[in-house]
Amino acid sequence: MIAKYMIYYTVMAFIGYIYECTAMTLWLGRWDNRGFLYGPVIPIYGIGSLVGSILFIKYLPDPSPLLVFLAGMMGSAVLEYPVHYLIEKYLHTSYWDYSRSPLNLHGRICLPAAVGFGISALIIVHVINPLLIPWIESLPDRLVNTMAVLSGVILILDILYSLKGLKSGNPRLDAAEEKIDRTMTTFAGRYLKEHEGLHNLFFAAVDWICSVFGRNPES
Repeated sequence: MIAKYMIYYTVMAFIGYIYECTAMTLWLGRWDNRGFLYGPVIPIYGIGSLVGSILFIKYLPDPSPLLVFLAGMMGSAVLEYPVHYLIEKYLHTSYWDYSRSPLNLHGRICLPAAVGFGISALIIVHVINPLLIPWIESLPDRLVNTMAVLSGVILILDILYSLKGLKSGNPRLDAAEEKIDRTMTTFAGRYLKEHEGLHNLFFAAVDWICSVFGRNPES
């Protein structure tokens, strides 16, 4: 069971990375590599999705969309605030800042972002989980254990190297990351130039959500 949880966590942490990078790239109009790890995962998404899914499956196997939405909102706030505080306190940096968003608390959580996570919870519970969980369950036990061990080892090494890099830098990994960032910056710049309407549509949607709560995101 733990091995299957590890696979689920890894997949959702990767999906979270794709989502976060895509959203922020569209928002900023340029490539934005999110997270502090070298690998393409953001742990908070994997942890949040895993814990939320376990609770729903165990206690509310058939939740209403409204309940899923509200749980996603509240769960994101409960997870984001302490994680932001710990990163700020021990790593002396910040990976998100909602201080310019309406109805925020110390820039660590805000209502518009919580609404976004509530919508994400709906997608996870009603779209992703019905596809992902049966796929994981269908895998042979030996393959599941192998994938889980590899994922765990890679994650631990990634965390150790990333924490070391924050303190003293890691020339080889930093150089590789910079090369990837340059490639993605070129690709994202070309794509956004060719699909300017997509960027404008995303920005307008976020701007509208913020205006509903009485504040422009650029103010």
